[in-house]
Amino acid sequence: MEMQQVVVVLGLLAVLSCRAVEVKRPRGVSLSNRSFYDETKPFTCLDGSKTIPFDHVNDDYCDCADGTDEPGTAACSNGRFHCSNPGYKPQYIPSSQVNDGICDCCDTTDEYNSGARCENTCREMGRREREDLEKKAEMAREGMLLKQKFIEEARKGREEKQVKLQELAEKRLSVQTLVDTLLAEKESAEKPEKEAKDAHKQAWEERRELEKAALEKKRSLEVFSELDQDSDGMLSAPELLSHTELDADGDGSLSDKESQDLLGGSYSVDVASFQESVWPQIKEKFKSANDVPPLPPVEEGTESHPEIPPEDEDDDVEEGDDEDDDDDSDDYHTAPPSKSDVEEVEMPPYNEATQALIDAAEVARNQFNEAEKSLREIDDTIKSLEKEISQDFGPHGEFSYLYAQCYELSTSEYVYRLCPFNRVTQKPKAGGSETNLGTWGFWSGPENDKFGAMKYEQGTACWQGPNRSTQVKLYCGKETVVTSTSEPSRCEYLMEFFTPAACQHPVEIPPEDHDEL
Repeated sequence: MEMQQVVVVLGLLAVLSCRAVEVKRPRGVSLSNRSFYDETKPFTCLDGSKTIPFDHVNDDYCDCADGTDEPGTAACSNGRFHCSNPGYKPQYIPSSQVNDGICDCCDTTDEYNSGARCENTCREMGRREREDLEKKAEMAREGMLLKQKFIEEARKGREEKQVKLQELAEKRLSVQTLVDTLLAEKESAEKPEKEAKDAHKQAWEERRELEKAALEKKRSLEVFSELDQDSDGMLSAPELLSHTELDADGDGSLSDKESQDLLGGSYSVDVASFQESVWPQIKEKFKSANDVPPLPPVEEGTESHPEIPPEDEDDDVEEGDDEDDDDDSDDYHTAPPSKSDVEEVEMPPYNEATQALIDAAEVARNQFNEAEKSLREIDDTIKSLEKEISQDFGPHGEFSYLYAQCYELSTSEYVYRLCPFNRVTQKPKAGGSETNLGTWGFWSGPENDKFGAMKYEQGTACWQGPNRSTQVKLYCGKETVVTSTSEPSRCEYLMEFFTPAACQHPVEIPPEDHDEL
């Protein structure tokens, strides 16, 4: 029996030794402020404005302007009540919530005199919080493994790009030398090519002029012969009178004076004078009688003009005949175009020597164009690499894997597309054009977390509003994904973006909290 009593006593001592001993202090006072509340001394308000007897502390009457004499009652409107919350995290609540019938402290200490039936939930809340912290810590650990991989890949990638830049710079020098050489060869080949082509064209144009002059001379002789009705080799003024189209004053007839004026004031002219001075005046107006088609013969017993049969309404009218047929009568008074007016033929092919020069110049041009194209491609690659290398991808380059990638989020109405370090867009699912919600601007996180947010600006302008912009907040995640998009303010969008590159080393989770001492 005595042995059993000893065992019980020892057990109780062990339990008591393991339990935390609560430090005595006024209700609503935190452990850190315990030293200000000494029951053996008068209490001085924490703002130093007043000193009162200690028995005025928590007497349900507010004596201090800062409310520190009533930490455990609702007497002071600006007071604060401290919840110890053993098993969870301590917290402050406004003194006005003390004994208001609502349990605000998970340890129920704020409702000590209200009669409210509160349940201490601190242990359960602490357990849930620890589980959540453990999940986040596990995610952070996994994310950090990926982040370290991204950092290593970024380091290697940067070194490779710098080596490639050096190689491209050296290659560019040699290609530029080749371009300069081929340019000189091209210009050297194009000079005789141009001279030969110009000479060929000039010779062709001169030959055309001679041919046109010969045709013009032939035409003038034909007209002279037609006008010289008596074939005496002289064209007289009376012989022109039947050609009323040569009327000068517009009265519809050609007078003797007008006819003589056309002949330069002479009564008659020979062929040479006609070709030199008369033909240039009349060739645009002259209409040859030989060009008028003969009228159909008139049958005996009929009128002088044959009857035109009525148009058969049922006959199909060929396409294009609707209006042109009405103007056929004008053809009787319009001379057909002369040979000199006929559409000119194409320039004849180049001779072998000229074609050889053209072929040689074409080869030189192609070689130069290929080399110049290669130089442009090198310049574009250098520019792209320099832009990528100069980009701020985080303290250790961990965000570089996002470069040239895009991530989408589909909602009920839109497809949002985030292309890090480029732009953000929105496209309606129902169809329509894509809207630019902002192009890459800068890292916009707070001072202590610069790489916690991205700013995209100068997007498509809103109707009677500013240009669209997007703030992208970055969170630690095992996967790279856009999880949400919203528009908190007009034309200002907010995205949540999870990426391993945003992960940090997890904070060590402390052991389960003991009761506050």
